[in-house]
This record gives sequence, C-alpha cells and structure tokens, in this order.
Amino acid sequence: MNISQHSSCRYKVFPGIIFYCLPVLFHIPCQAYEFPEPDPPKIHFDVFEEVRAPSLVAEGVPSVEWTFHKTTDGAHPDGNEQQFIWFMNRARANPTQEGVWLATMDDPLVDSNRDYFGVDLQILQDEFASYSIKPPAVFDVRLYYAALEHSQYLISIDDQNHDGQFDRIDESGFKYTSARGNVFSYSHTALHGHAAFNIDWGYSIDGSGMQDGRGHRKAIMSLDNNYTNVGIAAVSESDTGTDVGPLVVTGNYCFANVNYSDHHNRFLVGTVWEDKDGDSIYDPGEGIGGVTVKPNQGTYYAVTGSSGGYAIPILSSGNYQVVFSGQGIPDGSSLATSIGSESVLLDFTPVRSSPKGMPMPWLHLLLK
Repeated sequence: MNISQHSSCRYKVFPGIIFYCLPVLFHIPCQAYEFPEPDPPKIHFDVFEEVRAPSLVAEGVPSVEWTFHKTTDGAHPDGNEQQFIWFMNRARANPTQEGVWLATMDDPLVDSNRDYFGVDLQILQDEFASYSIKPPAVFDVRLYYAALEHSQYLISIDDQNHDGQFDRIDESGFKYTSARGNVFSYSHTALHGHAAFNIDWGYSIDGSGMQDGRGHRKAIMSLDNNYTNVGIAAVSESDTGTDVGPLVVTGNYCFANVNYSDHHNRFLVGTVWEDKDGDSIYDPGEGIGGVTVKPNQGTYYAVTGSSGGYAIPILSSGNYQVVFSGQGIPDGSSLATSIGSESVLLDFTPVRSSPKGMPMPWLHLLLK
C-alpha cells in the first residue's frame, strides 16, 4: 500500500517562506487568488481481481437500469458537478488541446489567477502535450455522497483540508484499488474550479506557478492510475460570515475493485445536452434529463439525470448501437460505437429540427 495524505492552512507557501495575504489579515475577501489544497492524497492497494465470466453478459436488449450514476431524485450531479465531469472527460480525450485551452481561455477569473501565480504558460502546454489520451470516468453516487460529506465538513471548519477524505469514501461502501482526492473550498464556478485543479496553480519550488507534483491534475487526467469512477460535490456556500465558497468542491477519483458487486471500470458514458449559447461547452442548465439511453445488447441501460449525465456498465467488448429516447428527442435517434477494453465517451446533442424542419441528431464521439 502506498499512501500520502497531508493538510495545510490557507497561507501561501513558497520555498520555506510563508506569505500572508493582506486581505486575510484585514478580513477582506481574497478568494480570487486561492488555490486548491496542496498535496492531494493518493492511495493504492495491490489487489488480485477476478476475471469476469462471459456468462455475466445478458443476451438481447438490456433490461436492468444502472442507477449509480445519479442520486435517487436525479438532482445530482447538478449542473456544476456535471460540468466538472464534462470538462474532465473532454480533457482526457484531447490533452494537447486541453493545455492550449487552459493557457489561452479568456475567462477573467482564470486569467487573473494565471497572472497572480505566474503560471508558465509554455510549460503548461508542453506538459499537457506530453500526456496520452485516457478513457473517461463516470459519476458514482457513492463517491458523491462521500464527497458531499467532506464538503459539508469543510464548510463547518471554514477552511480546506483532506482530513478524513478517504475514511468517508470507505464508509460510503465504494470499494477501490486506487484513489485520489482533490479539494478546493474557494471555487467561484465549475470552470474556475476545473482550471484550478488542472492548471494546478499555486506556489512551487520550480517557479512554474503550478503546484509541485501536479497532484490535482493527476486525478483529473488519470496520469498515475486509471481513475474510472468519480464523485464530485460542488456545494454552494454564500454565508457572508464564512471565507469558503461560493462553491466548496471535493473530488474523489477511484479505480473500482470489480471483485465486489455493482463495481465496474468499463462504461459507456456521456452527457445528453443542448448547446443553447453555441459556445461548444457544456454549461449548467444545458443538460437534458429523463432521456433513456439503451444499447442494443448487454445487461444495463440508463436514464439521464436532471443535468443530462448517464453511465452504462459494459460487460463485453463489441459494436453497439445506442438508442436515445425521451421527451423532445427525435424518434429513431441512435449512435453507433465500438467498445474495447476501456470506457468510451459518447455525448449526444439532439437538434430539435434542421433548417428544413427535419429532426436530426448531432454526435460528439470524443473517444473510442
């Protein structure tokens, strides 16, 4: 077993020197220049995994609904949490483009933090260009509830740390062989939080403006293990009496131990959404809930949560025809994909009608 877990205060640390933010001393908010909690924890167990027998794969049309990709009421992942997942999976599908985007996006919050911490934009892009494409991850409700409990704990202490983060995962019942944990108590938006994690801005020995080890990025980009299941809780906190917020974010990233029931590492995963503002980015409020997503073979199907996310465990590799159906979805909407040994990302953006009035689907097949 290899485990590292640390906590630290909100003070800015740079090669042995503590820099106290003047706004902190004078009780003036300085959240725009906060960074994710340093030294995010990781853990790995060497566990023998049993080989799944082919007989576990059902013949014919799937009849079992997979429900672990959302809360019972379908409210979570909410729009912010789904955007975190969407950004993560897009980044894994094209690391080089992610590096360019992180270095050049014109979001004011991200831009100000890049400048404040002196992020070396060339190093940032070079590092991402060196990463290989990785499979997507799915939202798991057990990891979400563990993350939610941790975010609520952070609000209660008005700070950020990793204390007890893995204990909460263990208590959730999710079994894993590898895990990482991220925390950012001062996120303003999901885009701001994703950039904070993936740029990994902060103080560092190398002077790059990015945290040593890039631990938050390792979870997002699945760099040191295949993190196939995630739970992200972005809890709103608007109390003027607290320093944390507006979003207190905890992320749990795990590789499932498939020796246990309802634990898988290969999925068909995606988001059903409508790009209402035409920016080619999933935004809160653009997800389409209640859509049934059903492959033409296998055991499981899924129904999207309120923010459009879905996940379907795949027990056998092969060619799949995936049908999308529900209110507002054109009849006959389906997409074909091939699934091998790893998860596949299949986003679906239905277009209500073409210029000639004929319904047609648009496909964002980001990873095979």
